[in-house]
Amino acid sequence: MGLGVARTSTGISVAIARDPALVRTVRLIAAAVARRASPDEEFVEEVRLAVGEACALMVGSDAAPELRGGGPITVHLRIDDRLGVDVQSDGPVVAEDAPDSDVDGVEPWALLRGLIDDFSISREGSSTTLSMSWPLA
Repeated sequence: MGLGVARTSTGISVAIARDPALVRTVRLIAAAVARRASPDEEFVEEVRLAVGEACALMVGSDAAPELRGGGPITVHLRIDDRLGVDVQSDGPVVAEDAPDSDVDGVEPWALLRGLIDDFSISREGSSTTLSMSWPLA
């Protein structure tokens, strides 16, 4: 599975394989949706960074091969009175920073929590959903 995109009446959904190379595509889509919601480039950059970081964490990395075997990552972006993003994994996700997880002194989950005021993680069965939203001015 590579990349799948679907436009719905409430937003856009993108499904990617657990391939770190596909995270860049999701970042670009998130930036385009954020730009439609607001012309503020700082806002667009914050959304792009948060969605990219969330997808990268859900995809896993070479340092965490146990996370690579799960199902696809699905990202749903919607604009209503807020810009909402849900990133869902059908496979295993470790939603906290390991003691040795810092990259250049930054812990990835802590960074993500610091970027977004409205941030939650929910689990149902083997599925994990990371939900984020930003107010629109």
